[in-house]
Amino acid sequence: MYEADAEAVTENVRSLMRQIPHPLTVIVAQDPASGSPPSGLLVSSFNTVTLHPTPYISFNLKLPSTTYDAIKASRTFTASAVADVQLAKDFLLDKKADRYVEIMRSNVCDRRDGMLKPGRGAIWWMRCQWAEQMSQPVGDHVIVVAEVLGASYYTGLDGQDGSSEKALLYAKGKYRIAGPSIAEE
Repeated sequence: MYEADAEAVTENVRSLMRQIPHPLTVIVAQDPASGSPPSGLLVSSFNTVTLHPTPYISFNLKLPSTTYDAIKASRTFTASAVADVQLAKDFLLDKKADRYVEIMRSNVCDRRDGMLKPGRGAIWWMRCQWAEQMSQPVGDHVIVVAEVLGASYYTGLDGQDGSSEKALLYAKGKYRIAGPSIAEE
């Protein structure tokens, strides 16, 4: 019943978890001492941990990570919910690629707080402070935990906030949007 082969278990877990939709969130941090552009990436593991007495969120990052290095250096970052496939693809780009700096400059504001530019396909933002003592390395990843310092909707180029937008999800290897509710509450 249980598989002894670690590789088979890994592949089974991957296959099973692909069935569950995961929210796509861009994480952007800026190392204030480096003078380099912000570092960002797309995660599908963003969650709230608790709302009371203080809101905390978590997500997982594969190590090594230049974004995690920037989070550690600055102790802060901004998380943004993604509603646009192109924005998601932009933040999947390999940081060694020639276009990476261009992608970061075209999507991220110059305020060095990790906020995305208006109309770039994000719904809401959360400004967070890294909770170093609560974060935990696990295998080749780290579970990042952070306190939410502020949160709101982005305002689009049309002046409307993102409250009516639907967040992008990832399931079964494809980008998706949640459909209508199927059960009464």
